[in-house]
Amino acid sequence: MIRITTLRGSAAALTLLIAMAACKKNEGATAADSATMAAAPAAAASVSNIELGKSVTADKKVGTPTTDFGPRDTIYASVTTENAAPGAMLTAKWTYQDGQVVDSTSQAVASTGAGGTPAVTEFHISKASAWPAGSYKVELFLDGTSVGSKDFRIGK
Repeated sequence: MIRITTLRGSAAALTLLIAMAACKKNEGATAADSATMAAAPAAAASVSNIELGKSVTADKKVGTPTTDFGPRDTIYASVTTENAAPGAMLTAKWTYQDGQVVDSTSQAVASTGAGGTPAVTEFHISKASAWPAGSYKVELFLDGTSVGSKDFRIGK
């Protein structure tokens, strides 16, 4: 009689261990499934390219990039933005060597949003008289946060 009771107890304990192992295995699968099903975080908006030049093409890209300009040139900046939310504002702040602001212009980014086609935005500055020779910079801001800059020179 003792043997039968011991066998029954052992069988019950074995069944319990198998059930616990199966539950733990399912718990792991459930956690992995939940992680897989969770939406990936949206990529942060960023400026991936800033090019300067003396002209832009129909798609707002600089034809021939340069950082050296003449005193009567129009200076173009072509800015490529990725993952920008609809209505995001891109600002170009142009400064002269001592930090004096030459111009500041904002435009809404024409993007298809996160994961979509990158937006290309064009900014430019020109002057009726000659630009003073020296060092200049254009700094880009996306919704008020600095996202890049480009230095350039205007010669005599």
